[in-house]
Amino acid sequence: TKSFLFLRCFYSSDKAVSFKIVGGTDSIQGEWPWQVSLQIRSHLCGASIISDRWLLSAAHCFQDAISNVKIIKMKHFIVGEGTSRTIERIITHPNFSIPGLFNNDIAVLELSSPLTFTDFIRPICLPSSSHVFRDGQTCTVTGWGTLSYQGFYPSYFDADVNIVSNDACIRAYGNLISNKMLCAGILAGGIDACQGDSGGPLVCEESSGTWLLAGIVSFGDGCAQPDTPGVYSHVTALRDWVLQETGI
Repeated sequence: TKSFLFLRCFYSSDKAVSFKIVGGTDSIQGEWPWQVSLQIRSHLCGASIISDRWLLSAAHCFQDAISNVKIIKMKHFIVGEGTSRTIERIITHPNFSIPGLFNNDIAVLELSSPLTFTDFIRPICLPSSSHVFRDGQTCTVTGWGTLSYQGFYPSYFDADVNIVSNDACIRAYGNLISNKMLCAGILAGGIDACQGDSGGPLVCEESSGTWLLAGIVSFGDGCAQPDTPGVYSHVTALRDWVLQETGI
């Protein structure tokens, strides 16, 4: 049932023996069991497992791929082996718009067959539509993105970043920022998501030990530049749409 799937979201006490982001560190196998790689021959974007049948990613990843849905695959790397599924259906937010505006940059992807959850494959919990991620809260972004702007793809990395206030976000990006977006980063620069991390998760551990999906990597001005934090789709603000499309 849907409630059963929700209860199997990830708790810090459940971490498997452990699995770059600019300025990040090597991740340990199984450390972030909801992260997957979306691939067309090679890595395209990141995504997060939210149930045994559904993934969450960024709408901008699929602007050229919607007509070729069957050739997109998810790949989840587990101790040197991969669990893969084809994507049955991609639903992008109907009010997503580019170029220039990345508002509602969110998509849900239905898998061709369900996943079997293990210590290394688990969904990330979604916040409620009223949840508040506080300014300054330390969260983690993960992915296979480049280590510098227009750089090369690494192995799997993670980095700690801070939730940035809406005022600081607007100072950096002006009227590009809406209430459907969340900024996170290190304002001094040096740590950030980058190309290839798009669609991947920004996750925050709550005091209860539960990890929540706070954001989806969306866009930024270069990578890891001072005073230009990364911009994420704000999952709290888009939560009702996810529920409407997936029932989760």
